[in-house]
Amino acid sequence: MIFLPILFGFLSSFITLVQVDVGKRPITGLRLFLEGKKSNKLAIHLQHLCSLPQIIQLEDDPYNNRTPEPFDRKYVEPIGSWKRFSHVCTAPVESEDASIVTGARLEVISQGFKKILFLRLHFSKVVNAHSVRQPEWEGSPNLIQKSGLISTLISTHFSTAVQKPMPRPADVNINSAVYPGGPPAPVQPPKLLKFVDTTEMVRGPQDLPGYWVVSGAKLHLERGKISLRVRYSLLTAMLPDDEDYPLDDEF
Repeated sequence: MIFLPILFGFLSSFITLVQVDVGKRPITGLRLFLEGKKSNKLAIHLQHLCSLPQIIQLEDDPYNNRTPEPFDRKYVEPIGSWKRFSHVCTAPVESEDASIVTGARLEVISQGFKKILFLRLHFSKVVNAHSVRQPEWEGSPNLIQKSGLISTLISTHFSTAVQKPMPRPADVNINSAVYPGGPPAPVQPPKLLKFVDTTEMVRGPQDLPGYWVVSGAKLHLERGKISLRVRYSLLTAMLPDDEDYPLDDEF
């Protein structure tokens, strides 16, 4: 395991730099998490389907072999009170082609005394499916709830809209995580929760109208707190007779 230190305010944290790759399986959820006995190691966790539906095929995206482009400084934002040292890049990470995310990692780049946190994604190209609507970006509802009365009402409506229905007996469990409900929480809340939102952003075949997968993401910084914003795409299979069938029929 590779760690790199970074400062959040007066607190020291370590960034887990290991690539998390799920192979040729679509990702349906992302979250930031604080690992370790002291909960001071920032890592990224993925939720994915247990297997690839037979109706679609994935190939490695050429995007993965590109050298990261120079980042636009307008996306580099300071973290906490130590603005001279710790920053986060909030630029969107997405492929230009019809691809979905199958891996992710965090990266820290040093520029003098400044350390910048980046999100890197691994993409797989969908061969025989396409998106049936514009991709949708979604952020943590925990941050929305703190933006005043109007935003609170919007957040309440949002939370109701994304509430999952009760599982039916015939439903397939698509959560392949060791802890489906999330990793065990420490007895005392980690101090770094002041700087990191660990809410899991998830949307999959169980969410109407069908087969949602992660097609991009970005780090987001609001009021000194880092969170994830996730880009979801709704896929439909392309069959020889040119008829579209929702991919969730496979589950």
